[in-house]
Amino acid sequence: MKNPAERMKWWRRALIVGPEVAAATAVKEAFDGQRRAQDRLRSFVADASHELRTPLATMHGWIDLYVQGGLREPGELDHAMERMQAEVGRMRLLVDELALLAHLDSDRPLDRRPVDVVALAGEVVEDARVVSPDRAITRLGVAEAVVDGDGPRIQQVLRNLVGNAVQHTAPGTPVTVTIDRPGREVAIAVRDEGDGIAPEHLAHVFERFYRADPSRSRGGGASSGLGLAIVEAIVIAHGGTVGVISAPGEGTTVRILLPCRTN
Repeated sequence: MKNPAERMKWWRRALIVGPEVAAATAVKEAFDGQRRAQDRLRSFVADASHELRTPLATMHGWIDLYVQGGLREPGELDHAMERMQAEVGRMRLLVDELALLAHLDSDRPLDRRPVDVVALAGEVVEDARVVSPDRAITRLGVAEAVVDGDGPRIQQVLRNLVGNAVQHTAPGTPVTVTIDRPGREVAIAVRDEGDGIAPEHLAHVFERFYRADPSRSRGGGASSGLGLAIVEAIVIAHGGTVGVISAPGEGTTVRILLPCRTN
């Protein structure tokens, strides 16, 4: 610039334009964030509708078969009622888990109190052994690990992880739940010695309704595809983190870190 006056004009323009650019960038980022949120919501609603449509179609099919007189043989009506009852249970599970996710998404405060994670894990492991007596389900680690948290929600995390390990591995596959206290955190690790997760699926396991192998969920019992999404939401609500380590043929470990209770 040739003289101080021109330099002064340039700086004045910069002072005016700078905030305008920053404001425009902030507005653009806000609109982009809103669009992403709307896209996620539309995808979530579409997935939930699809999951509800399947059991409804099954129930409608059995009812229609009955109305048309197709259930005349002994025991056929009882079988139809059993199938419809199973689908009602599937819908109830999905609705309950959707309600829980909505509650967590709304950032409502948790019912926090001192909770011993080791005691919760012991109950989960004990129940899992009764349900799956063919498996070695083991609890390892420290004798006590107390956090400020919502006990039923933390126990639901443990049940989801152990249940997921049992459901998606072959009968007899060992499952280990380890509770440690590294520093000021409580570490929860649920490991199975199953087939592991392929790399292309690993980054998506906490996504809502994501299934790496949909056929396994239907055949192995009621599954909404929301189990790990609920795990992540509960852990984040407690100020913790969750991650998964897995590779084909090397099993899967889900690791959670929660803040220890402050005295």
